[in-house]
Amino acid sequence: MSKVFVVCYIKALKAVFWMFFKNGKKFLILILAAGLLLSGCGSMKGLAKDADFNSNYANTDEDTEDIYVSGVRGIIRLIDTENMLIDFYELGSAEIKSLYYDGTTTIADRFGQPLSMVQLLPGDMVSIAYNSPLSKAGRITMMEDAFSYSDITKYSVENNGTQMSIGEDIFSVDPNVHIFSDGTEIGIDRLISKDGLTVQGIGHNICSIRVDDGHGYLELSGEDALIGGWIEIGQTVISQISENMLFTVPEGTYTVRLTNTGIEEYREVTITRNEIFTLDLSGIKSPEPEKGVISFDINPSTAVTEIDGKVIDTAFRIKLPIGVHEIRVSATGYSSVMQYFEVTGENQTISIDLEKITAEEAVESAQTQTESPTGSVSGNSLSKDQYYNSIIIDSPRDADVYEDNVYKGRIPVSYKKTTGTHTLTLRRPGYRTVSYTVTVYDDGKDQKYAFPDMIPDGSVSGNSLSTPTPTPTPTGSVSGNSLSSATPTPTITP
Repeated sequence: MSKVFVVCYIKALKAVFWMFFKNGKKFLILILAAGLLLSGCGSMKGLAKDADFNSNYANTDEDTEDIYVSGVRGIIRLIDTENMLIDFYELGSAEIKSLYYDGTTTIADRFGQPLSMVQLLPGDMVSIAYNSPLSKAGRITMMEDAFSYSDITKYSVENNGTQMSIGEDIFSVDPNVHIFSDGTEIGIDRLISKDGLTVQGIGHNICSIRVDDGHGYLELSGEDALIGGWIEIGQTVISQISENMLFTVPEGTYTVRLTNTGIEEYREVTITRNEIFTLDLSGIKSPEPEKGVISFDINPSTAVTEIDGKVIDTAFRIKLPIGVHEIRVSATGYSSVMQYFEVTGENQTISIDLEKITAEEAVESAQTQTESPTGSVSGNSLSKDQYYNSIIIDSPRDADVYEDNVYKGRIPVSYKKTTGTHTLTLRRPGYRTVSYTVTVYDDGKDQKYAFPDMIPDGSVSGNSLSTPTPTPTPTGSVSGNSLSSATPTPTITP
């Protein structure tokens, strides 16, 4: 401490005490004067620093005003990370609304634990605190009173889509339910039993459904050697093989087992959502048969039948070596028949009807009469006339229809009803394959369907849900963001 400072300090104290006793009312003025004297004797820089520090400290102690005073509860439709927009449906509404977000927007689960924006998915039910003039979200929280059930695979949609059974519980489906598959909104009839779902709602009312594990399709090519055999796709699909089948399969990788008489083959396939995987089986050949099974339909039943000169009992099927054989059939009062037939290895039926003759004709028919072979099996023809008690599909035209993987024809088409719940798959070259779940009733009536137009391949997918950057609208008005509406429910005419 300098000598000048000490001298000034002593003089100031003397002045303060003297003035205090002389005139107490001026005490405060003297204290201020003493402060000025000290500052005059000392350095002004230290005091200036103290003043600045106190000013700054006071500013940081002020409360920040909350500008996010508006609130809304909704179902997320899209998170546009490029334009930093969140699209959502207000709870119970079909209108799309939009809000901006930025790095200051906080996100939390229903327990208050922080989340990132990329963890929010279409179908999530959230509460949003926002600033209406700025159209900006400040806080996004998973709705506390909403339930969320994931990994649901055992469910059924009932009562024309107004109810859903999950395990032993029955839920009502909200009229404004929003269903998302791979980012696209779909109708409830597009859910099939092989899809894995996340279901969200309030109480026992389902408000949103998200397809987490969807389905694709498997078709067979060159399957001639396996017709009548069996296909096993993992533990998911087991079916007998017929011509022109299209299997609906959950997305994933599977080992396919193919079996038929003398055949057992394995293949690996990967099924992608909404895509068709073609499995080429043309390299599989049927083993050459050594014998074929032959059945007989001979009239009259008293006729004597010989194969290659040996009498046989036509009441039983017999096995014959592959190749050409001779058959003779004769009976008293009937003209005899001799003909040749070829055993191919497939099941065959030989049908012969002997003609009655008169005594004179018996003399004339002493010579053996030969008829044309009749060894082929009559074809199983399907009448193209409309069935009674039928499924009738009118649209979309020219699409091929598969019911539970089995080909039924090309639209417009009709075929016999089978009571129960079925998966109908529509396929048309150049368009996206699509499946619907339908329930067929045992009411003795035709059941008619008109499905929505199919979406062309290569068109802009609703999956991206990306649109030009809109001017976000305050909550309560329709956003400029466009999204194709949910797939219309097919028209059903009883």
